[in-house]
Amino acid sequence: MKDLDEYIVNLLAGLVHLRIFELDGQSPIENIHQFIMKISDRVPHLEYFSMSYRGPYYKRVGGELVICDRTECPWLEFE
Repeated sequence: MKDLDEYIVNLLAGLVHLRIFELDGQSPIENIHQFIMKISDRVPHLEYFSMSYRGPYYKRVGGELVICDRTECPWLEFE
């Protein structure tokens, strides 16, 4: 599944206007922490990221993605 991880990171890096991304459903990603670190380093334009609707949620603070609370996610404001 390492190829899938790399594919997703490369896809997100190429979508430079993308600010918010949510990966929904069962994640085939093996090492979630390493995956988040790659996204944080290689996709600097991404401001918010979530692995699923239930969380965890990540918000860019000081150039890094850090875990945040559900209320800080702009795509969940209108639910």
